[in-house]
Amino acid sequence: MKIALSLDYTIGEGWMLPWVDGLRDGKAVASVCSQCNQAQFPPTRLCPDCCTPSEGWKELSGGATILIRTTGSDGDFALARFDGSEGAVVVRAEGLAETATRGRLKAVAEDVPSLSLRPEDQE
Repeated sequence: MKIALSLDYTIGEGWMLPWVDGLRDGKAVASVCSQCNQAQFPPTRLCPDCCTPSEGWKELSGGATILIRTTGSDGDFALARFDGSEGAVVVRAEGLAETATRGRLKAVAEDVPSLSLRPEDQE
């Protein structure tokens, strides 16, 4: 017996609101450690180095270095590190040349923003 269950719910952005708003506007916003001033993109609640709470936010340039890239049945993706931050994040890489090693955060005007890169020279 198969049963289909559909859920419709909304999760508030909470403490990540500055990051989510930044994604909507095409801005890379990182959390900042209150002790060692290390920026994390994507944001973290605790600094991975000193375990101090992240209590501030910092706007980054939006440029990113592509570390690894893959193509799947649902599109092109990359693991990228954003300039001025630690950590790495998976992003959509559609529209980037296969040989691209850099990209910039792309604004996504959807209700649920996503991480996408565009070519650096594209405004």
